[in-house]
Amino acid sequence: MMHYRKAQNVEQELSKADLPFEDCLPKSPNDFLWMHVKGGTKVSNVIEFAQAALNKNEHRCVVWSGSGGGVGKTISCAEVLKRSHPLYQVTRMAYTSVEEHWKPQMDGLEEIIATRQIPTLHILMSLDALPDSIEGLQKPNTATDFWEGNETHRNSHPRQQQQQHHQPSTAGSQQKKRHRSGRTKPAQQQVKQVAEENEPSSHGQG
Repeated sequence: MMHYRKAQNVEQELSKADLPFEDCLPKSPNDFLWMHVKGGTKVSNVIEFAQAALNKNEHRCVVWSGSGGGVGKTISCAEVLKRSHPLYQVTRMAYTSVEEHWKPQMDGLEEIIATRQIPTLHILMSLDALPDSIEGLQKPNTATDFWEGNETHRNSHPRQQQQQHHQPSTAGSQQKKRHRSGRTKPAQQQVKQVAEENEPSSHGQG
């Protein structure tokens, strides 16, 4: 490819018929809000727009879609929206076609167009209850194993988190042993450090 230069990527334009939710989408395409998330999307703006649509009852269902650099933000949008509304959720993956255009830098060569498939994440969220028979259904206020979310894991185990915060530290006894051998800081600084370590942490709250 030394005689070619990269020109542009043309991503397949999806339609609502391409969404992988044949078993759970509303019958009318106008009955749900479809939010496209890209790498440069400002999360706060699209979240406010979706929340307003649900609050005004303009839509009862929202679908988030993102590929490439937008996948992470797609997940963030869904997680934030769940905090303000009791939503049923279905998460699925699909593929989108992308054409890579390569322009020749020498006479006599033709343009090359390479097509590849990139994974695309789609998250359907509904205020209305969805049937239990739907594959991958996640009900409101429950966790999903579709991806590993550290934040979801921490929020779903508050008792365990509280026990960890109040668990006595063994750092004091270990530091005393080291102090006897003359390798630790003065005792006054040591007591201050142990007190700070035993102080309950606020991590995970918010």
